[in-house]
Amino acid sequence: MSRPKKKPNYNSEKIMEELLEEVAAIYISADGNPCYSIRKIADEFDMTPLKVRKLLVTAGVFSSEISEKINELKKAGRTILEIQKITGLSRASVHSYLPYTKMIYNTEELSLNAQRIRTFRERKSAVACLEEKMKEKTTSSILEDALWRTISIFDDYPFYTMHGLRFTYSLKGNEIFVSRKEKAITRSTIVLALHKTLELQQNVTGPKQLGTFGASYLYSMFKHFRVIL
Repeated sequence: MSRPKKKPNYNSEKIMEELLEEVAAIYISADGNPCYSIRKIADEFDMTPLKVRKLLVTAGVFSSEISEKINELKKAGRTILEIQKITGLSRASVHSYLPYTKMIYNTEELSLNAQRIRTFRERKSAVACLEEKMKEKTTSSILEDALWRTISIFDDYPFYTMHGLRFTYSLKGNEIFVSRKEKAITRSTIVLALHKTLELQQNVTGPKQLGTFGASYLYSMFKHFRVIL
């Protein structure tokens, strides 16, 4: 009989601190104004918008008229139910405007948050690496490999077409299967789209300019990967 696995020794304070830092960093731009929307951050970290807002409130970078009102009511000793009646908001919404008062000690949640941070950093690093190789005008094969590696890391990430349609994709060998399309987009097709982008010096104004199968999806992916400027 095998020994039971030990629970991972998570540092709850460190994980929470890192999560707050990463979420706050992409919310606020260099000039101090919101850079990413709460919905966009929710997509990045695979969280609900309500949880993202609570993290931003905790980090001290989100404030609005309703959040200030809710926090004032809470400080005045009002219960969540009383605040609900005053604001007309649901219990979950009221909680999302209040900061965390204690760290998360649930092992499953800590594990999930740790994975969210790792995945976000891996994706961020892959995009930065690809962007650098695009600037260096490196050889085609190296650039193609860098793009494919980035695509593989963004497996199951939510993208949006120019018309706002949400989609994800999964990899199987040298093909990607888009959630909104039955037929797969092959690696060779993606390479063709990449070379068309390079031909146009990364100045692609719409999917049609790529001239490939699945262009509407590749265009959105390339924009996110900064292959298209």
